Amino acid sequence: MNKFLLSEQFRLEIKWKKVLYKQDGRCELLNAHFTGPVIQIAQKINDNDHMLLDFYSQYFHLVNSVYVATLSWEKVTYSDDGSLVFLDNVFLSHRDELNNVPNLKNDDYFVIDTSNHITEKHGKNLVYKTYLINSDHKRYNFNK
Repeated sequence: MNKFLLSEQFRLEIKWKKVLYKQDGRCELLNAHFTGPVIQIAQKINDNDHMLLDFYSQYFHLVNSVYVATLSWEKVTYSDDGSLVFLDNVFLSHRDELNNVPNLKNDDYFVIDTSNHITEKHGKNLVYKTYLINSDHKRYNFNK
């Protein structure tokens, strides 16, 4: 049984092995997967779907307005124990004028807060508050 704080029950992480940048405003996340306590209580994740990730609270020193990126994927496969969700053809895209944010590294990952996305609240909260975490498991601080 996974141990986690009650306040983290809605934590969702997406990790990847490699990031490819082939065009402005879009990158591909290779060998990406979701993990986190919320997978055990969430509805099944659909193939050919996306999420709107809101990075503004972390990136507000780097951008002039909102910073919302679209995370999209094609195929979803759950691990046998249901603790991992493997994603195929995963892309993160954003408007071109937001290219002043740093490129992702292969060992970075996102932590996504899904607490506002229970059935009763989801319709009023279309974006997911998201944080970029480094290889030391610390949130990047762009306030420097």
